[in-house]
Amino acid sequence: MIGVLWNCRGVSKKGMSSLLKEILTDYAVDFVGLQETMRLKYPDKFFRKIDYGKKFAWHWIPSNGRSGGVLCGVNLDRFDVIKFIEGTFSLKAIVQDKKEKRTLSLVTVYGLAHEENRDLFLTELSQICSTNTYPMILGGDFNIRRFSSDKNTSFSGNKFTDLFNWVINPHELRDLPLNGGSYTWSNNQQVPTLERLDRILISEDWEKLFPLTSLRKLPRELSDHNPLLLCTEQNNLKKPKPSALKLHG
Repeated sequence: MIGVLWNCRGVSKKGMSSLLKEILTDYAVDFVGLQETMRLKYPDKFFRKIDYGKKFAWHWIPSNGRSGGVLCGVNLDRFDVIKFIEGTFSLKAIVQDKKEKRTLSLVTVYGLAHEENRDLFLTELSQICSTNTYPMILGGDFNIRRFSSDKNTSFSGNKFTDLFNWVINPHELRDLPLNGGSYTWSNNQQVPTLERLDRILISEDWEKLFPLTSLRKLPRELSDHNPLLLCTEQNNLKKPKPSALKLHG
């Protein structure tokens, strides 16, 4: 199984449709969760550009003007969609995995960059974890750092660091190690500030079902965040075509 989670910083910007189509095709993606889409509605022509064969079931949370927004796509060759559940900061896809014959929970989250509603965001994360009954991934741009090593400059943590860890640890979530680099966001300056704001957490029963689950970041393109590529098997990740390898960052 292949999944992509990415803060794309706007799905409507020039070149984004082509890039998304390349990622979905070249990596044979089974599910995708995009954050900070900055879009209210999605006409059919938008999906024709990225999913011409209509292989995916799509659902979204509208942005608030040019802030936020989540778009989730589920490949119907791999999954039957049971339902989508919208939260304020999350979009959960409850799906039936046709291969594993198991019900799974695929949750995409986006935590706003400012601190005003961060308590509400963490409360929603805790509710998702405490009510979940299926093997689950919980991923996206949390906009919260867990450790001092999550930033390339001095960072000693704050109350949200502690609260975030208090959500993760009691629910026995595993924070997947990131291959390909330590950080997922850059301010793109000559001497850059680098941070790990994006991550994927997996539940204990997900790890038992998919013990080889791994995570790596893809090169940055058209966003200040790296896409995250999740793979549940060591040998099922196809080598991308040259078009996808040309990305930089």
